[in-house]
Amino acid sequence: MDWILNHLFIVVFVAIAVANMLAKAKKAGAQQRPSQPARSSLDPDTAERTRRVQEEIRRKIAERSGRLPASPPITSSSPSAGPPARNIFQELARQMAEAKRIAEMQQRAQSADEAQAQQRMQDEQKSREQAEARQLAEAQRTLQRQQQTVATAAAYSGTTATSARDKLLADLREPDSLRRAWVLREILGEPVGLR
Repeated sequence: MDWILNHLFIVVFVAIAVANMLAKAKKAGAQQRPSQPARSSLDPDTAERTRRVQEEIRRKIAERSGRLPASPPITSSSPSAGPPARNIFQELARQMAEAKRIAEMQQRAQSADEAQAQQRMQDEQKSREQAEARQLAEAQRTLQRQQQTVATAAAYSGTTATSARDKLLADLREPDSLRRAWVLREILGEPVGLR
């Protein structure tokens, strides 16, 4: 009894560990009992089908994550499944044909896209060339009109300046026109107070 009292800490620790293990065992036993009848109620075909579906899901998860499955998929030995090697080769041949068909479709689509892009580029180039040709023709027409306008203006200004001067001098030779010019200068000119 003295030993127990001297080593009370160790005794309490062992008692807690034993109680904890008993509680875990009781909980595990309670969880196993309800799940066992559910398994026994499934018929063998359903259990086999469930197992195959689970294996397929695990295999797909492993493929998508980039990991290879740890073990090859287990094939059932049922007589309706046929020889497994033959099915594997048929499946591989089917998958290769499907991959080849998809690759050809993608290549056709890519070449069609490239052809469309090239056609668009050619159309854009033609439209740019046509626009440039129209702008060049318009610029040439504008330049010709300006040259004609300058030539006409030069010819007109020479004759107009001399004819206006001659007309003004002729007006100033007449007394009535001279009187009218003097009145207009007094009215429209600088005021007398500012002279």
